[in-house]
Amino acid sequence: MLVFTAFLAVSCGGSSNSDSGKEGKADPDKCGNGVIDEGEVCDGEVECWQAGHFFPEGKATCNKDCSAYDTKMCAERPADDLCGNGKIDSGESCEQGDTKPCSELDSKFTEGTAFCSRNCWGWDPMNCSSGGVKKTCAQIVDCVKNCKGDAACENECKNSGTADGASTYAALESCASACGGVADENCLKEKCSEAYFNCNPMQKCGNGIIDDGEVCEKHATKPCEELDPDKWQPINEAVCDSTCQGWNDYSCIDINSLTCMQLYECLKDCSDSECDQACYAKTSSFAKTKYDTMKECFAENSCAVDEECMSGVCKFQTDACKTYLTCGNNHVDEDMGEICDTSEFIDCGEFKDDKGEAMYEAGTGSVFCGPNCTEYDFTLCYKFCSCAEVQTCIDQECGGYPNSNAENTPEKIKCMETCEDWGSEVGRLQASKYRTAIEQCEELDQQGNPTGNNGWDSDTCKQKAPSGQGVSCESGDDSRCPY
Repeated sequence: MLVFTAFLAVSCGGSSNSDSGKEGKADPDKCGNGVIDEGEVCDGEVECWQAGHFFPEGKATCNKDCSAYDTKMCAERPADDLCGNGKIDSGESCEQGDTKPCSELDSKFTEGTAFCSRNCWGWDPMNCSSGGVKKTCAQIVDCVKNCKGDAACENECKNSGTADGASTYAALESCASACGGVADENCLKEKCSEAYFNCNPMQKCGNGIIDDGEVCEKHATKPCEELDPDKWQPINEAVCDSTCQGWNDYSCIDINSLTCMQLYECLKDCSDSECDQACYAKTSSFAKTKYDTMKECFAENSCAVDEECMSGVCKFQTDACKTYLTCGNNHVDEDMGEICDTSEFIDCGEFKDDKGEAMYEAGTGSVFCGPNCTEYDFTLCYKFCSCAEVQTCIDQECGGYPNSNAENTPEKIKCMETCEDWGSEVGRLQASKYRTAIEQCEELDQQGNPTGNNGWDSDTCKQKAPSGQGVSCESGDDSRCPY
């Protein structure tokens, strides 16, 4: 964790514009000398992850007065992403900035240092090699750079490469005569593009194109199930590794890991904590989270963990436990209790009641599948009552509109909104506009000053506000409206 300790020393304050945590004021003559002096938060360029809770890609630059990092080129991690917080949390193999000798990573490697992956799930072997006389072209270049012009040293570097590495380096060196040598990367990329990228094939990773030899593009994702349906559950995604040579499956969940409902069944048969722990040990963290959410609902509503509670007050949480693996897979899994899939959008008018009559106005909105695929969401649908019929509903069900602001209670508003939900597309809009026009009205005297009588407290607002905002209220006689 030495690297991360250094990170804390460099990046106190993250991307803040303050210099909290630093005593004194920065010396403008020292800002830019590459050393974080007293009063400075930063001085120079660092990797994004060293400047705060960011993914490792990109650079953060120090601003002109060394008071804060400019992190506009950095991608911030989600708040619940614990990678980069300085400690190894559950599910993590390492922390951002940690390193490990490649020889400890795999016996086939003899040289190099592996860095913690971008998601803290494992080690990135990009800089690892088998060493000895097996250097790649890129490793020969690094070796030559370190020789600082010593011809004997450079020859030793060239002779330490594999046949392919040596020949690729020779082609690069030949072309490099047009530049300042093999160390002049910018010139080589421009004038010796083919030779440069043949020597540094990994630098093509991330260019947005799957080049020869690449399996995927940097940061691309693929559903775990597509990697191997016999190995992974149909949830989460694999991420293309930093070399574009394969897929990191750290977030994939083993097919044999207990699902949320399997955990529920497992725990039902337990009579002691040891058994409970054994069930949890076989369950993925994602499934545990779903189960714990369902269990919290049971506790909050003081109901037993049984089918009655699962199909009643805690139905939403229970459905989430049942269908989290299948909801959204473009297939209705009836055996999981699904009745729809999140890809579905159906015209409101297609839904019929027991008599075969449409339940909602056709052509005015769509029904979509709910988040657990166990029920439809009719939020965007309209019923059949005109504005005048909605107002009849308010008279009958709510005791009429309020007579004062004091009567405009949350309960009254909810009742009026329920009546408005009976409205057609036009009826609901007109009725809700009528109510809000009065609620938001401010009565003014002849000099244009507020009188203090507003909304339902003002007879003027009740009489003039709707017409002042051009609100009409049409009548209707649709037989499907009960008012």
